[in-house]
Amino acid sequence: MHVLYQNGAEQIDAEWNAVVAHSKLGDPVRLCTVWKPKQCPPGDDRGRIYKATNLRTKEMWQMSESWHSCGGA
Repeated sequence: MHVLYQNGAEQIDAEWNAVVAHSKLGDPVRLCTVWKPKQCPPGDDRGRIYKATNLRTKEMWQMSESWHSCGGA
């Protein structure tokens, strides 16, 4: 599952997420960073985890913003 937001943020997960599937293009979403890796190489900021809340459905989900954390493949 891949979610791309208007502000350029994204979330990705290998699993199907029914909550995300209930969302519609253009739904207002609140996106919060819940985890950020530490001690990353300079310029490598991959691996953040975001929690999203669809403000229309009031449903929430949490996914990473990339397949790998910083320093990974």
